[in-house]
Amino acid sequence: MLFAPARLRASLSTLRDHRFVTFAVLTDTIGAGLTLPLSIVYFTLTTDVPLALIGVLSTVGSLIALPIGLVGGVLTDRFGAKASMILNNLLSAAGFTLYLVAHDPATVFAAIFLANASERLYWTSWTAYVHDLADGRPFERWFAFLEATKAAALGAGAVVAAVTLAQGQQGLRWLVLANVVTSVVAAVVFATQRTGTRRAAATGSADRRGTGGSLRAFAADRSMRLITLGQFLVGPAMVLPNVALSVLFVERWGMPPAVAPVQFAVATGLCAVLQTTVTRRVAGIRRSRLIGTGALLTAATVVPLVFLPPLHGVVAWVYVGATAVVLAVADMLSLPAANAVMAEAPHPRVRGRAIGVFQTAGSVGMALFPLTLGLLDSRFPWVLWVVCVVVFAAAAWAWRAAVDGLPDRVQIASVADLEA
Repeated sequence: MLFAPARLRASLSTLRDHRFVTFAVLTDTIGAGLTLPLSIVYFTLTTDVPLALIGVLSTVGSLIALPIGLVGGVLTDRFGAKASMILNNLLSAAGFTLYLVAHDPATVFAAIFLANASERLYWTSWTAYVHDLADGRPFERWFAFLEATKAAALGAGAVVAAVTLAQGQQGLRWLVLANVVTSVVAAVVFATQRTGTRRAAATGSADRRGTGGSLRAFAADRSMRLITLGQFLVGPAMVLPNVALSVLFVERWGMPPAVAPVQFAVATGLCAVLQTTVTRRVAGIRRSRLIGTGALLTAATVVPLVFLPPLHGVVAWVYVGATAVVLAVADMLSLPAANAVMAEAPHPRVRGRAIGVFQTAGSVGMALFPLTLGLLDSRFPWVLWVVCVVVFAAAAWAWRAAVDGLPDRVQIASVADLEA
């Protein structure tokens, strides 16, 4: 059975025992669900800025925001992940406030930059935040629970967005305003909550490998370099649904704007319901295999687009739903494993900065991806999807090579730990 009563009681117990952290995560995430599927589509619908220029502005703004991720790693090592979580919410509130008044390229750029700066800081601090919260307990068990919580919040936000947009495009600005409010509230909530004790001197997997706790030793480690490469290559997968696919569905297939949050809601809903169960079921499987499978499944969602003509009506909606399901399975398999590796592989003294490097590499991939949107307007739009397939396949190879060079305890999570 997927939902045995004992497991349900355990999940509810976890929710009660950590209700304050759970509330913080819910507050932080639900606002993102209102707007995340519309990050690029929003400006195509509310401004006269051409799509190609929006893609360029998105890429430039994302690239300029990249150092924020590295700075966030330093802040996390020095002040703790909670401080970075607070700051990223304040940056998000500032960025989405500009969304409300963005009509020209300069303001669009400023809004995109602040929103991306918030994202860079978030992804740098989130993995370290979960590691602090776990406080020596199994990472993937905690990550799966919190990711399910996040998915529920994102899905709820996406459902609200879909219902709102079904009433007309004027609801776009109300969704953005709601995200501003929830970002401010989340910053306050995180500021009042406690996480686990930060144990920078704790003995980790890196210690058993004999590597020193310095950035030089980190840079010289082949596995660390391959993880960085793998994150760079898998970066586009993070923005594929709300950038390339949402633009394809709305601008090329003529589907309503609500399609983006609908697809997002289906994917996040599945993660909310099944993430903890999937994590338990795959316990004992090598993390490299889980991460690689996730990357290849993501590639599989765009392979048909190389050959398919524009779809319409029920057939188009079936494709949207199937894509959402496959992407959800890919995330459920790969995200806990990848984040566990990023948290456990580096030396504890440089964990925050190492995660900053890993996540910034992924952010570079995310930032460069919108540049390819112009291919949708070219004579060969299928080239975009071929590029995606090649990149995700390369990501699977890089992650497998990286994890296979790590100690056994990092390569595979203990079954006993995850089922405890």
